Amino acid sequence: MLVKPLTDREERFSEGSELYVMRKRESERVKVRIAAFRSSDRGPLVMLAGYNSRGEAEPLFGASLFVPGEEIDPLEDGAYYAFQIEGCLVYEGDKLLGTVTKLAESVKANPYIEVDPGEERPLVLIPFISQVIKEVDVEGQRIEIIDGFLG
Repeated sequence: MLVKPLTDREERFSEGSELYVMRKRESERVKVRIAAFRSSDRGPLVMLAGYNSRGEAEPLFGASLFVPGEEIDPLEDGAYYAFQIEGCLVYEGDKLLGTVTKLAESVKANPYIEVDPGEERPLVLIPFISQVIKEVDVEGQRIEIIDGFLG
């Protein structure tokens, strides 16, 4: 399987490494082991133990691979992993705007957070930049944006 890595540590995909896989639209992470690995000009190519053919691996198309939490490298102050932002409550002053569903990258613009305001209202997209994001408290699961940004 071709992997689109979000890390510059290619050793994460070395033979014998244990990762977790989560399929699209599922919430369960399943532990997997890398059975084989090689580099390619398009990215790492891996074979997962127990997936011995293309047909067996096909249901994993679009799935995400994760490292175990205890193996995550610490980040510098002010930097966050996407999974740390997901689930945070977003506030504009005292007003709760909703819950972060995703931190997304954009090829043509700044990264942004998708905020679900609930009550079947449409998602709100907020640029994840210092001019808009006032404070991020990962431990407290709270993000505060500047007053008046949403009108």
